[in-house]
Amino acid sequence: WSTLSERYAVGSVVEGRVRNMTDFGAFVQLEQGIEGLIHVSEMSWTKRNVRAADVVKPGEQVEVVVLEVKPADKRIGLGLKQALGDPWEEVLKKHPVGSVVEAPVTSLAKFGAFVDLGNGIEGQLRASELGRDRVEDARQFLKVGDEIDAKFMGVDRKTRSISLSIKAKEVSEEAEAVHSYRDRKSTRLNSSH
Repeated sequence: WSTLSERYAVGSVVEGRVRNMTDFGAFVQLEQGIEGLIHVSEMSWTKRNVRAADVVKPGEQVEVVVLEVKPADKRIGLGLKQALGDPWEEVLKKHPVGSVVEAPVTSLAKFGAFVDLGNGIEGQLRASELGRDRVEDARQFLKVGDEIDAKFMGVDRKTRSISLSIKAKEVSEEAEAVHSYRDRKSTRLNSSH
């Protein structure tokens, strides 16, 4: 354990075999006599209330990232989700803020809708963002499976939530149409002189 920090530097990617499971995570053998813990919070970027048994199996070989090494406590913290890559970064590359996304509605509540952006990532569309007219209950406006076009408004990285807006998309399209009309009208007036 005294040289462990040198062999397993924080941030390094290592392989190990899942030895046993608990309610709070899975123990991974990195070498003879050395095991690290993948806490359930470090197993998935998108799933909440993860059970270790739903993600890994005893005996399975896994690639993990070393998150912390505490030789004095004989503890190594490991992360499975970090080794898999962050699907949030992929969504942000695919859908920059201000772009329009087309996505199916996956669930509804009075306050709004959730839509599937791919890779297990959902965007939220509040009832107040469904259109210019006031919407009290999103369930009266949409149903699960509906395809919506909405503007990608932003990401709260702390809560990992994505906000979308149909209203902002409509306002933006209207402004573009007015601008385009004015440009055409201005061009015609200038060419007639």
